[in-house]
Amino acid sequence: MKSSNKDLDRIEEELIAAHQKREVPQFPPDWRQRVMQDIKSLAEPTASPQEQEKKAIIPRGMAALAAISLAVIVGLLIMANKDWEDPYLSLKRDLIALESQAVLWIEAGDRHSGLRNLTVTLIQEEIRIEVYSRKFKEPGWTWYSESQSVKRVVIPLVINTQALGLQEGEATMIITVRDLSWSNGFKGRQTTLKKKISVCYD
Repeated sequence: MKSSNKDLDRIEEELIAAHQKREVPQFPPDWRQRVMQDIKSLAEPTASPQEQEKKAIIPRGMAALAAISLAVIVGLLIMANKDWEDPYLSLKRDLIALESQAVLWIEAGDRHSGLRNLTVTLIQEEIRIEVYSRKFKEPGWTWYSESQSVKRVVIPLVINTQALGLQEGEATMIITVRDLSWSNGFKGRQTTLKKKISVCYD
């Protein structure tokens, strides 16, 4: 019976033809090495199609399980750091006018994740001046504990309108505070307070 290997089949055919013609068969110089390699390959067990399919399914299943587990972990982290409440922000006294030097008291806080940063900006026509900026904590992978995050601040802010180059007349004060949550594309939830004021030097 002929072997399924092509090289062995060819050698077998040449042997049969040489025997029938009663002549010495002619083989290529490396025929012995080829035959030994073919015999060795035939001796090695080959997996059945079912076994090969089973081996292919197992890694795919493990990869899918790992992907699902990672998605669940990331989802839990995002939900845990979402923070469903905006930070709060207020001025301690009703501000109507800014004299040459005014003192403001700003209160801000966040009960859950804590405060990330706070800025105060004055706008008058084309002039936009950031008069105060403070970063409280860098965002992390999980919420900060009570001792690590800043939950509430009261900030005394002195503004010298003449030094800032503001003219007498109407201006807008914008106070913005952000928390440490992962909301808004990991930028945190934001509260903004806008107030129209008058700059006067009388």
